[in-house]
Amino acid sequence: MAQRAKLARCQRSMERSMTGHKKKDRVRNTDLRTKTGVTDVLTRVDQQKWRWTGHMLRDTTGKWSRLVTEWYPRDGRRNRVVEHSRPRVCSLPEKPYNPRLSDDLYRLRTFSITTKGGVVNCGDSICNRRSRSNTSVNSTNSRASDRSPFDGSCCSGYRPVDSASLDTPDDDELDPIPKYRVVLLGDSGVGKTALVSQFMTSEYMNTYDASLDDEFGEKSVSVLLDGEESELIFIDHPSTEMSVENCLSTYEPHACVVVYSVVAKSSFVRANELLSYLAREQFTVERTAVLVGNKADLARARQVSTNEGKALATSKDSKFIETSSGIQHNVDELLVGILKQIRLKESREKKQAKKSAKQETKPSKLASSRTHISLSIARELLQKICINDISKSKSCENLHVL
Repeated sequence: MAQRAKLARCQRSMERSMTGHKKKDRVRNTDLRTKTGVTDVLTRVDQQKWRWTGHMLRDTTGKWSRLVTEWYPRDGRRNRVVEHSRPRVCSLPEKPYNPRLSDDLYRLRTFSITTKGGVVNCGDSICNRRSRSNTSVNSTNSRASDRSPFDGSCCSGYRPVDSASLDTPDDDELDPIPKYRVVLLGDSGVGKTALVSQFMTSEYMNTYDASLDDEFGEKSVSVLLDGEESELIFIDHPSTEMSVENCLSTYEPHACVVVYSVVAKSSFVRANELLSYLAREQFTVERTAVLVGNKADLARARQVSTNEGKALATSKDSKFIETSSGIQHNVDELLVGILKQIRLKESREKKQAKKSAKQETKPSKLASSRTHISLSIARELLQKICINDISKSKSCENLHVL
């Protein structure tokens, strides 16, 4: 109680000193307040919500700060300056920039193939789409303008700069990343969406989650294989939504992946129908076709054997592999195999085009002779009889060779 009374007396004495103890001081302060519009000291103190506690002041939030009080009797104002304080300002933008939310960043999956044909996952990395193009632009500009350190200074004469060297190079010089379209075909419930979801990342995806059933549509993933980057666009539609004919005519895919479940015989029959249609349309000869037996981890419920899958793939001139998206079995091997098959077919088409162009420009005399024709026919017959059957049976499961 004594301390509280002492503080009250101190507060009243300070208020009297501020309002003016003598009559002339009170009149002067009243006139000044009337002219300047300054409110009463008690009202000002109440508005600021300060409570006096000796020489320290505490606001309603409980924060302490020391105040330096200066009193000017002539103008009747009291200045309060807080030591070691600065006004609070907003130095951050209203909406923080998150680079991971922009479209410039993407996931790059890196793989390597061993000498024995094994696939090694080298991990995923987050890359910037602009870094590759900016690097190409800077390297082109530096090569086009090999200047000395004195260029542009007073020591060197005027030399006009070619505007073409400052422009960005053409798309061919930037060497854009090739994009390949892959369509997944098969009966409903065989695990097509689960495979695509696991293709996107090296992390384990709960493919048995029911929420994955709604993730239809197109998904893309970038793959770095043999030092070359490519982008695979997987097209996954429900089996009842679009027919095979519409898929081939709409998307013009570079590869078709026919998926069936080893625990459902009906899905294997449907896969046979799909591969038969692709073979009739000559798709398996010109493009890539892979037969995938999914859910291989369910060994006790298996209804389709591995030999049946191999026989079907061999008869339809396609590749074969068994996977399990639930335990990530052969998922990376399938992803790498699809890309490898597309590149092999593409390189073969380029070689054939070059060979045909050379034959048209320079027809040889040996090609028109009967001996050359008979030798070529005999070679083709030997390949069909002896070599072809053996190579098909051996390379059916090898996705790294044609």
